[in-house]
Amino acid sequence: MSRCSHAPFSARAGHGRRAAPAPRATCHGHLAHAPAGDSIRLEYHQHLYHQRVRTVLSPVGDFKVTVPDLKGITGITFSYAGQRTSLYLAPGDDVRMTLDFPNFDESLKYTGRGANASNYMAQALWKFEFSPARAPRPASTARPTLAQMRQEADDNRQARRSFLTTFAKAHPLPADFVRDRTLDIDLTWANRLLLYSGGYPTIPAMYFDFLQQLPLKKFDQYLGDRGLNGNMAVMNFLTNYNYRLAPSGKLSTDPAEARRHYAQAQADFGPSTAALDRAMYQFYSWKLDTDLDGVLAAYPTFRTHNHDSTMARDLRILIGRQLAVKVGNPAPNFALLNHEGKKVSLAELRGKVIYLDFWGTWCGPCMQEMPASNELRKKFEGRDVAFVYISVRDKEDKWQQVLAAEHLTGPNSIHLRSPEGDDVANRYQVTGYPTYWLIGRDGRIITRSAPRPSEGQKAVAAITAELAR
Repeated sequence: MSRCSHAPFSARAGHGRRAAPAPRATCHGHLAHAPAGDSIRLEYHQHLYHQRVRTVLSPVGDFKVTVPDLKGITGITFSYAGQRTSLYLAPGDDVRMTLDFPNFDESLKYTGRGANASNYMAQALWKFEFSPARAPRPASTARPTLAQMRQEADDNRQARRSFLTTFAKAHPLPADFVRDRTLDIDLTWANRLLLYSGGYPTIPAMYFDFLQQLPLKKFDQYLGDRGLNGNMAVMNFLTNYNYRLAPSGKLSTDPAEARRHYAQAQADFGPSTAALDRAMYQFYSWKLDTDLDGVLAAYPTFRTHNHDSTMARDLRILIGRQLAVKVGNPAPNFALLNHEGKKVSLAELRGKVIYLDFWGTWCGPCMQEMPASNELRKKFEGRDVAFVYISVRDKEDKWQQVLAAEHLTGPNSIHLRSPEGDDVANRYQVTGYPTYWLIGRDGRIITRSAPRPSEGQKAVAAITAELAR
């Protein structure tokens, strides 16, 4: 079996010996029945200095790629033709990957030096995430109690821990890899419990005691690069921590609430840690869409306690962008070409109620709304309502083709395309598609979350109410 080795020693007379470079890792293998036309990409160090190596797949499905600059066992994202998985490599590893592309996750196997860690990851992902035979969900439509959900999360955590222990006994794994995967399992468990708490009107005082089982006061050491899955587990936890601080999902405009939030977070993470700064930044940045006034009330407290100048700057910028599209403010102007090549601006639509739809032909939910959108338009033909559709991230030929094939144009519709490099979606703070807005006759924002066309009478009522003003 081949191995990755040090580069051979070489020296020139009079120059002395040169230190041999650190050993590289090699990943090679065979992708059976894989489609042609893409490159194999391996990405790593995504939290430090994002690196990527790539290679081509041979006509028979073989590949080989060398990975430099690894300091130790490193999480790496492998991707090809829309499929992706996580593997682990260390300096000197020589790992062979094989799989049947139509059965990507189920057939994935590794052999060679350093294969055990990647095989564990492949098997764990299949067993607990992708396999049709993974633990079944209860069929009952009744909302489970917090106690029932806690039991489900505990059972899943124990099953994952047992699988890791059993695998490591049969296939030795590096100690730091086992430690990191154990943390990932615990964070997956904690994320479930945090998400479960959201939406319940009251949460028992002792519910969040499960957080004491996590090393939160030592969490700074886990903020570096731990591979895609490890990074996601940490960031998901810091984001979902908002349910600990605001289980109802709502912020108050009372500045005292922010001080209470900080007191709780400091008790959990410690009084002055990078994890505390990150958790609170995540908390307030994620609340901007729905609780701008609450974030504004909390911002002075954030500035007082935050130690990360980059996060302070970023939150300040995000607040400024949200203020620009606050309900009641003038909607940002735009001027884009319509499907006939004519430039249309928001300003020239003043005097009409505007139902604004950010969408894309690539977006399944967007396309599913279009039949209902056509019906909604017809209800307001001849009235002072403009249905403005802004297509984002679409090539013009594809956009025009879909408009024609789906019969999306009409007398009170305006179809515009945001070309590459245009920032209208960013200026409107659009983070998901489709997104619907209502803009009044005076050009001011009525709502940033108008009812979808498929909501039928609710959408009709919202537009009718604005026409009556």
